[in-house]
Amino acid sequence: MFWWYVALAVVACIIAGSLLTWWYIRWLGKREPYGTFLRLRTRRKITFFRLLMQDRQKQVPIYVKAIPILLVVYLSIPFDLIPDFIPVLGYLDDVALAMFALVLIIKLTPRPAVLAMLEEAQGDGTSTAPKPKALKAKRGR
Repeated sequence: MFWWYVALAVVACIIAGSLLTWWYIRWLGKREPYGTFLRLRTRRKITFFRLLMQDRQKQVPIYVKAIPILLVVYLSIPFDLIPDFIPVLGYLDDVALAMFALVLIIKLTPRPAVLAMLEEAQGDGTSTAPKPKALKAKRGR
């Protein structure tokens, strides 16, 4: 009879955790700049993190740059808060931790820097800087 209560508690935790994660992602999607990031395609999200790590204007603090690195290290080691062999909860904690890392990155980075990186990540890969006159003259020939 004891195992029945344990199984029931695990199922309740799975359902509650799944619903909480689903609600939190939907709630973040309605807030900016989180919504803009969540609407990006996968390659554009990778571009955002590449821009975050490169940081040409030196606006992103070093501890913010460490968050994605620490997240990748955590996700790559075999030890978890909740082991992955537990059907849903094992992966749910990884998703929750990734969402928490995203929130921390966006909260700790200055808003103008986040908006500039999101705008550049949304672009089609071309630079928004004006082209030099020499390149324009060569095209005209």
